[in-house]
Amino acid sequence: MKKTTFIFICVLSTLFSSAQNCSNTSVGYPPINDLGAGYWHGAMGGLYPNGSNFIPVSHMNAGLSIANNIQPLDTSGNIDAANGSVVWVSLGMSNTTQETQVFIPLTDTFSLKNPKLKLVDCAQGGQAIMQMLDTTGSFWPTVNSRLASAGKTRQQVQVAWFKQAEISPTDTSFATYPDALKNKFRQAMQLCKTKFPNLKLCYLSSRIYAGYATSTLNPEPYAYYSGWSVKRLIEDQISGDTSLTFTGSSPNSAWLAWGPYLWADGLIPRSDGLTWVCPADFNSDGTHPAMPGRQKVADLLFNFFSTDSTSVPWFLNNNTVGENELTADLQPAILYPNPANAELRIKNSELNIEHVEIFDAFGQSVFQSRTSNPQSQITLDVSSFAPGVYFVKTRTENKVSILKLVKQ
Repeated sequence: MKKTTFIFICVLSTLFSSAQNCSNTSVGYPPINDLGAGYWHGAMGGLYPNGSNFIPVSHMNAGLSIANNIQPLDTSGNIDAANGSVVWVSLGMSNTTQETQVFIPLTDTFSLKNPKLKLVDCAQGGQAIMQMLDTTGSFWPTVNSRLASAGKTRQQVQVAWFKQAEISPTDTSFATYPDALKNKFRQAMQLCKTKFPNLKLCYLSSRIYAGYATSTLNPEPYAYYSGWSVKRLIEDQISGDTSLTFTGSSPNSAWLAWGPYLWADGLIPRSDGLTWVCPADFNSDGTHPAMPGRQKVADLLFNFFSTDSTSVPWFLNNNTVGENELTADLQPAILYPNPANAELRIKNSELNIEHVEIFDAFGQSVFQSRTSNPQSQITLDVSSFAPGVYFVKTRTENKVSILKLVKQ
């Protein structure tokens, strides 16, 4: 056999051996959010304690208090409302950086984003959880380099999105592996608080579906188990785990909560319709997302950060003013009912509203009206609006407000 023929056969063999396993369209595991108060292998579902997908009130209130007090910081970590920044970072491995690189451009074109907010991709290919925990390795120097390239410092980081995994794990037991990974995630939370002294909020996500994987890098059940690790870590903090304290004079963790939960059982639609399609959503290894898969995650991230109660205060430019309104004094309006179905009333008890503009979740204007007869209350028909999240901007003679509206 000629040498060139031999090489060609070897290349073909490699390509075919690394192709996705598209026949594995389901592994039969229940998404944690859909499981709710039900049990799987003796463990109750729900993203939060007691089978709920909602943050407990006390933990939510703590997160809201932190979110509402986030202010731009200078490079030394001091408050600088005029020239400082609120820095958001992504932390994780190859999938995380691939998805972040699609998410950040979405925010760059979002007209309602906080102009003080700077998003920096600090996730890195080949840098999974053990590499992240190695303080002598390359992960943290690269984080510093990425921040420096963006003109920012570790002292300015106040928010993080964390999505991690372990390279080639071997323990397939649900009874032991999720907790073992959770303990590594706990170490990561503590390390992040050390590296980012002003880190206040950390949102965590699971892996995407890995049933199509053809390598031992991080196949199922590990992608599914990662969600349980996140769930248990957050529950530990809510339950008062002192190793995850986020309050007081010496916190050793940021406040923790779920970001978007990303796992779905292949082609079986989750309750919200999420599926993972092969081959379209994945690269040839069935593990890393192709562009459609990255876009799915980016859209979920965008929808989360632009609407979650604990991210709206720092992600959105709630103090946005128009070109001719730079000296405007902000006065919140009131929307009701909210969520709205057909009729929406916008009220400002002190001043008359002159202009109303409504934006969709991506910052595109879908309605605007200027009245020649300013009123303290305006009623709009929103029945034709598609269900989803919108932002309502009102302007009086010298006051501006932007509020979130949910259309049912």
